[in-house]
Amino acid sequence: MKIQSAQEALFVACEMERGAIQLYERSLLLLGEMHREKEPLYAQLSCMLADEKQHLLQFRELYTGLNTAMEQQLALAAVASSILFEGGLMGAVRKGLLKDERSMLAFAADAEKTAAATYRAFAEQSDAPRASEMLSGIALEEDKHLKVLQEHLAYLNV
Repeated sequence: MKIQSAQEALFVACEMERGAIQLYERSLLLLGEMHREKEPLYAQLSCMLADEKQHLLQFRELYTGLNTAMEQQLALAAVASSILFEGGLMGAVRKGLLKDERSMLAFAADAEKTAAATYRAFAEQSDAPRASEMLSGIALEEDKHLKVLQEHLAYLNV
């Protein structure tokens, strides 16, 4: 997928954040049904959800819109290229999302690495300097999020 404008970049970023939010909300519901609300995993997922919601708010503030056809095309392209959490909640569970706090943090860190790499690849492919700049900035945001997750993981490994 080739990003042509800063608005396209922001739309894709918003869709990726929405996917993360949906995944973490569904995870919390599932943990609640399993009566696991008091586990550190539940608290950590709640923090992840809040972080993703904050990212979405940041990106929405900058997004002024595209026409509906372009939004649909970009959303389909994002799904087709497996940018959004492949396999949904069950794929994430298989990768350790709900096993324990350490596994969840490792899963989330991997997702942040993938997101940052995706944004950087889009930036390199973009012919529009503003879009490239926007995507590179979003990648840096994901890098910050990754660093926090890695610090949490390091703390748990001590």
